[in-house]
Amino acid sequence: MLDEAALRARLAAALAEPGHYDHYYKAVKKAEAGTAEQIQHFLDVELTTVVRDDNNVKAAQIMSAAGPDTPIWEAAQKAFDDGSPEAIEHFLHVTVPDLTNSDNRVKLSQFIADPLISAGLRAEALAVLERGDSAEIAAYLGKSHGLMMDDYRIQTLRSMSFGPEVRKAANAALDADFIESVNGDRTGTALRAFLSKGLAEAQARDRAAAEQAEQAEQGGKGAEQGTEQPSKDGSGVTQAGLTATTGSTTTTTATTGSTTATGTGTGATAAQLASTGTDAPVRSLTVGGAAAIALGAGALVVARRRSRES
Repeated sequence: MLDEAALRARLAAALAEPGHYDHYYKAVKKAEAGTAEQIQHFLDVELTTVVRDDNNVKAAQIMSAAGPDTPIWEAAQKAFDDGSPEAIEHFLHVTVPDLTNSDNRVKLSQFIADPLISAGLRAEALAVLERGDSAEIAAYLGKSHGLMMDDYRIQTLRSMSFGPEVRKAANAALDADFIESVNGDRTGTALRAFLSKGLAEAQARDRAAAEQAEQAEQGGKGAEQGTEQPSKDGSGVTQAGLTATTGSTTTTTATTGSTTATGTGTGATAAQLASTGTDAPVRSLTVGGAAAIALGAGALVVARRRSRES
């Protein structure tokens, strides 16, 4: 006498096994409608074929996803060449987990090597890699893209305090990222472009603008200093010549110590010599200025002769 309850319990356990494809679950559920004898035949004979077919489909999909010439693809090809159910089961339950874990470790290492992620995110991923738990690594990789996108966005937001050009470029990148997230295809292209190149370019523009503003300010101060009037020295003597104009005649007086020279003319005068000192080059005086100095010296000599004669 068959124990139908025990057979149905075995069938329920087969149905509860995870990781199978629709073909497997449809076959098991179909067996539930049979008699105790049919259920037993399914469990003892037919289920083996169902599992084999299910494994073959699973192995073929894994092989296709891996792509030609990859370690997983080559291992699957070797199992199919063997042709035995045992070879396929070994591929699925031993080879694939080992190769997947190795591949995941490589992917996580590449994630850690991304120069654009922050130091905090890099340290977090590195800790997962160092613990080496295959399930944890796989789970972390499953959420790594979202973590990376959020990290890029936070870095971009923080950069907005650097300057107006940086703020403008950051806003453009954030707007593009928002549109991607709304469309459900968040690639992070705009944020990566900003962090890798746009940020440095915007900072350079901000520095150039600051330098131009500083130069303009210094130029304004220099112009103000250039318009200052001549001052007197400690003895109260005016250092620059005084020019008075009456009608069409210009008279310039230069004072140095207790000697005064006076001349007339339309060009440079003796005031230039007095204002520049005794080291002024000759070429700094015009012909008119030199003539004025000569006339002044001659008048002084004549005055001294008349004094002696009298």
